[in-house]
Amino acid sequence: MNLLLLKRRSEVAQRGLALLRSKREALMREFFAVMDRVVESREQMETLMGQALSTLTLALSMEGRASLRSAGYAAKRTLSIELTERNVWGVRFPEVHYGPVIRAFDARGYSVSGVSTHIDETARRFEQVLEAILRNVSVELRLKKLGSETKKVTRRINALNEVMIPALAREIRNIRQTLEEHEREDLFRMKRFKAGD
Repeated sequence: MNLLLLKRRSEVAQRGLALLRSKREALMREFFAVMDRVVESREQMETLMGQALSTLTLALSMEGRASLRSAGYAAKRTLSIELTERNVWGVRFPEVHYGPVIRAFDARGYSVSGVSTHIDETARRFEQVLEAILRNVSVELRLKKLGSETKKVTRRINALNEVMIPALAREIRNIRQTLEEHEREDLFRMKRFKAGD
């Protein structure tokens, strides 16, 4: 009975190992696809940040710090951000949803006639940076989650492959050897019994 139970457990472990390997392959494919997007989005963010800093430097030199602060306070707003979860292969990924970030010139809260184009261009550039950051949050979180989930699956694969399956195989081998010894002993007894007749 123990031999049959161990054989079943070994078969289940083998099937589990195959499933975990296919899950890891799917996670790795997804990881590399997301990684390409992360690299691309980081380059885009770097470009947008450089442009925003250039316009900020120009606005500071042309308009002064006080004008920029005043326009910043006037343009202040709250941005609603919502997190939802998506499930892929049993892994939950957070998704970030948000409203429009880039506003029209007249929707920024400061008077159109009282603000120069340098300040407005700076505000628009930094709104683009904020939108790029919000867009990348989901992708970055997804990449992090994929990496940690891939590590977990790899540890489970290693545990099955290096600990559990070999231990089951040893137990099966020991039980078989014990059963074979009992069979030989029974055969030897039968021969002695027949020889005694």
